Amino acid sequence: MSAHALSEKTIALLACSGFDEQPFVALQQALVAKGAKVKVISRDNGLTNGWANGVWGLSYPVDGALSETLAIDYDIMVIPTGERHSTRLLNDPHGRRVINAFLREDVPGVVIGSSIKALQEKDLLDGHDFDETCLSVSKNLVLAPEGSDTESVIAALIDVVDSGDKAAAA
Repeated sequence: MSAHALSEKTIALLACSGFDEQPFVALQQALVAKGAKVKVISRDNGLTNGWANGVWGLSYPVDGALSETLAIDYDIMVIPTGERHSTRLLNDPHGRRVINAFLREDVPGVVIGSSIKALQEKDLLDGHDFDETCLSVSKNLVLAPEGSDTESVIAALIDVVDSGDKAAAA
């Protein structure tokens, strides 16, 4: 596993209001610590809100509008957990367009918790196998069940990115 696999990679962190705040923050911090350039992409303008302990949490700055996002501008896609956020994300035509583009182009990515189920319900994960009890990698996509350890998710993502980089170099 390359320690620098995420260094200088640009990550689209797709988040609409209602994402689960604590895992979102832990994931964002871990990606930045690995040297990634994390951009929060949302349908919300300016700020997007977390969900914590059954109530609205803190607000987080949005770096890019979902309506103006192109998958080609990013190296990695990440969709955090949160039932409210995943519903909003997938009910937005730009959200479906962006996710479809990432998946169609086999861009490395991570989908966590309730967002997996939401993508499955919209038939966006056809051809990707998922075990609801443990972290799994399907093609170039890390599918992490609710409550997955952040470091394990990051390690699996690094393996996916390393594999893709080696294949591209060959």
